[in-house]
Amino acid sequence: MEPLISIALCTYNGANYLPQQLDSILNQTYKNIELIVVDDGSTDGTKEILEEYANQYKEIKLYFNERNIGFNSNFERAISLCSGKFIAISDQDDIWKKNKLELLHENITDNWLIFSNSSFIDETGKIINGQILDKNFSLDGKDFKSLLFSNFVTGHTALFSKEFIPFLLPIPHQGFYDWWMGFVAIYHKKITYLNQVLTFHRIHSSSVMYRDETAKTTQGRDERYKEIIDNLAITKNYKNLCKNDEILIYKLFKAYSRLNFLDKIFLIRIFFNNYPVLFPDLKPRNGLSRLNYALKLVRKTY
Repeated sequence: MEPLISIALCTYNGANYLPQQLDSILNQTYKNIELIVVDDGSTDGTKEILEEYANQYKEIKLYFNERNIGFNSNFERAISLCSGKFIAISDQDDIWKKNKLELLHENITDNWLIFSNSSFIDETGKIINGQILDKNFSLDGKDFKSLLFSNFVTGHTALFSKEFIPFLLPIPHQGFYDWWMGFVAIYHKKITYLNQVLTFHRIHSSSVMYRDETAKTTQGRDERYKEIIDNLAITKNYKNLCKNDEILIYKLFKAYSRLNFLDKIFLIRIFFNNYPVLFPDLKPRNGLSRLNYALKLVRKTY
């Protein structure tokens, strides 16, 4: 018999698009599923939609938070309530391809986590230009350092095994839960990527990605700087870091936090010497080109 796959779905005022996502999950070709839904205080009719579906489908288990606990904490609660051998993360307003769970399960092998690609759709469900990851994206040449300054693991495309949970939890309150998830999995070399679009990711005015991209556009450098600080702050405290890695991340965190002249010199050296692994998806650079990029990056940061 196929192992049970749990889907962790967190909801908050998602009534406009939730039925489409529930239908796409419940109509998966992989049938042995449970759908764990944790609502974080919705006031727009989301609860009523969930209760209507739960009355029709035995796979759905509903939980309602007594108070709003926020994005990361809500996903942590949803994950902790899952009983499946594997767990998939779901946003409330996406649409899944019918064979998403089947393909992720087939390809995770002995890894802790597998993630895939997604295409964008608009408020009406129409496919629009762009994907989360480049069509040629690969994990080749990447290690944990590749996730210190930017993230390529998106939670809504991921499936992970229950063996991963003791390493994943608790999810830090600051930063992004999927950035943390990717960092932990890649640090232990227990991650793989399936280069297929399996999710239609909806972009609209109330979506998390829309708000993040809008904030980056309006706040620019300051917002990006805060993201990096938050990520370095949580990754430096990961309990399973070896000593040398712990020291490196701590030094990067202190350099970003203090912003003095010596910190700039330190960061230039780090960016120059580690360019291929820190920025693996950028074009290859050597010598003067790499130095100019490191200088440019520090100028942008400060």
